[in-house]
Amino acid sequence: MKKLTGIAAIVILLFTSTMFGKAEAAVSQPTSCPKNGFQVVLKQKTDIKQTPATKSKTIGTLAKNRTYGVISRAGGWYKLCYKSKTAYIAASSTKEVFSGLDKLLVSKFKNRTNVKQVLSATNSKLSDKKVTIRAFEYVYGEWRRAFPQMKGVIGYNGFAVSKKEGDGKSPMGIYSFGTAFGTVTKPSGMAWTYRKSTTNDYWIDAPSSKYYNKWYTSARKPAVSHEKMYQPLYKYGAVINYNTSSIVKGKGSAIFLHIWRGSNSATAGCVATEEKNVVRILKWLNPKSDPRIVMGTVDYVKKMK
Repeated sequence: MKKLTGIAAIVILLFTSTMFGKAEAAVSQPTSCPKNGFQVVLKQKTDIKQTPATKSKTIGTLAKNRTYGVISRAGGWYKLCYKSKTAYIAASSTKEVFSGLDKLLVSKFKNRTNVKQVLSATNSKLSDKKVTIRAFEYVYGEWRRAFPQMKGVIGYNGFAVSKKEGDGKSPMGIYSFGTAFGTVTKPSGMAWTYRKSTTNDYWIDAPSSKYYNKWYTSARKPAVSHEKMYQPLYKYGAVINYNTSSIVKGKGSAIFLHIWRGSNSATAGCVATEEKNVVRILKWLNPKSDPRIVMGTVDYVKKMK
C-alpha cells in the first residue's frame, strides 16, 4: 500500500508539474503581433487574408458592423492580429473609428475638396511646446489615418495668437507646404519638390532685408540675421508656407518642418519631430493631393474656418 501511495504521489507530482509548466509557458509565450494602433468598423462581412492580397488564403471572417482593433494600414490593407499572428483585411470594407479631435481636424476640409492630405500639429495649451502630429489622407471616399500619431515640438514659447519675428512661438492656422529640402540626396520614392542645400544657402530672417523670409544663396555670408540651411537639423525638412506670399515684414519667418534635437528640445517657431518621421512625411506628400498642415491649440482649431 505504501508503494502504491508512493507511485501515486510521483504520478500526481509529474502530472501537476506538467500542467503548471504548460500554463506558465502559455502565459509567457510572446505574441508575434504588435499592439493595435486604432480601430475600424466593418461595413460588411469581411474575409481575413493571410497576406495583403485579394488572392491570398482566407483564414477567417469578421462580422459586419463590429468594431475591431487594427495595427496599421498600408495601401489598401489593414494589418490586424488574428490568433496571435498578423493577418490582413481590405480597407475598402471598413471605416475607421475617429476620435472627436480627428473628426474636428478633417472637418476643416469639408469645403476644401482639393485637399486630400492633411498633417496636423496640435496641443491643448498655448504655452505648451509639445504637440501631437497626425496625418490623414482621403481615400476610398473618406478620411483615414495615413500613419500612427507622432510626437513633435514647436516654438519654445508655444503657439502664437499673433506671430512676431523672434517671439519664439509657432504660428497657428492652416498652411500649404513649400519646397522640401535637405543636406543630403533626395529620398528615393519622394514625389515632392526637393532642394539639396549647400554651405552657400541661407534663410534671411532680418525684417529690414529685401530678402526677408526667403531662401538666399551666396558665396558670402549674409551681413544680416539669417539661418544656415546647411545644418544637421535640416538634414531633411520642408518649408511651411507661413508669411511667404505677400510677405509682411516682422510677422515671422523661416517656419519649417524639420528634425528635432529631442522630445524636450523646442524650436524657435518651427514644427520638429524625429528624423524617421520627417522622412516618412516627405515621402508621403503628394503634389496631386494639395497637402496642408493644421497648427494650433484644440480650442483654436475649433474656431478655424
